[in-house]
Amino acid sequence: MSTEADALPSVSSLPAWLVPSVYLNWSTDWLRESVAIATRSREHSLPGGPDGPKRGDVVVTVLGDAGVVASVELMGSSDGDSWVTDELFGPDRPIVWADLFDGADAYIGSSGWLPAEHARAVLDGVANQFHDGPVHTIDPGDCGSGRTAPDVHVLRIIGHRAVTGWAMRREERCATCERFVDVHELHAHDDGAVRLGTTTAGGRTLDQVIRDVHLLCGQCHDLMHAHTVSAQRNRLRPQCPGCGVRGKTKRIVWGMTFSDDVVSAEPDVVYGGFEVPVPAPEWYCTECHANFGSTVVASRVLDAHGPAVPQPVTGAITRVSADEAADADRWEPAEGR
Repeated sequence: MSTEADALPSVSSLPAWLVPSVYLNWSTDWLRESVAIATRSREHSLPGGPDGPKRGDVVVTVLGDAGVVASVELMGSSDGDSWVTDELFGPDRPIVWADLFDGADAYIGSSGWLPAEHARAVLDGVANQFHDGPVHTIDPGDCGSGRTAPDVHVLRIIGHRAVTGWAMRREERCATCERFVDVHELHAHDDGAVRLGTTTAGGRTLDQVIRDVHLLCGQCHDLMHAHTVSAQRNRLRPQCPGCGVRGKTKRIVWGMTFSDDVVSAEPDVVYGGFEVPVPAPEWYCTECHANFGSTVVASRVLDAHGPAVPQPVTGAITRVSADEAADADRWEPAEGR
């Protein structure tokens, strides 16, 4: 018996009683769902209730605006009001909903049962795109002025194994600074747009667009695009170890005094006065009024058991009392600036 793909009949040629019922699950929470599917997490939700799919039915989960087929699942046993699947098919190749059949656009953003003729067309379309690749590409959006299109972000997450060679984890390294960051907080950056000088897919295939997209932490993604010097300086300044806020710290200048006009000309620094304490804090947080040194940082390393818990390095954090904080917007020593 031949097992060649071309020798297998399409769903459209099968008797109606052999074609399973197909439920379209178009989720609005595309980021959480795509991460859950890529990490094989229980957070992946399936439609439930008495009017939902039953054992033996097929659920096609579609994510994004134009629609990316993130999973095709055969419904298994019921666990209360929720369902578990006998098989989860997360496409290794990108599959776009709009390319499945003529008239697919009419279902964009909706969920529910598909008519029998369209259920057949969806299953055949998934098989054809998986075998031959997508027909069209997707506009990736301009991540320099906003966020990359949800469709491309979903495709990059779903196709993580094809891009990197390993399954996606709940925390992944930023592609530039290599810090481990929760996948939900990583930004999809279209490096191809930077390289080619265009914010459109242009002549790139969908596979090329996906490989051009990298997952970056928020700070690194901001640095990849045009911005002011002051904005970059704020992003590069240390995160406050007291409240965890980034971008609200100011450098403390010790050992000198200045007149008010000089102080107002440098709003990004505070002056600690002539007497320098030991150890001398170097940074002041305008959010929680803590002052701290550069040695008070959190380091994250890999050990034999995976990512280690961040441990504080030696140093001290000084907080202004609640009464003092109420009297001043920023920290100022008693001896003046």
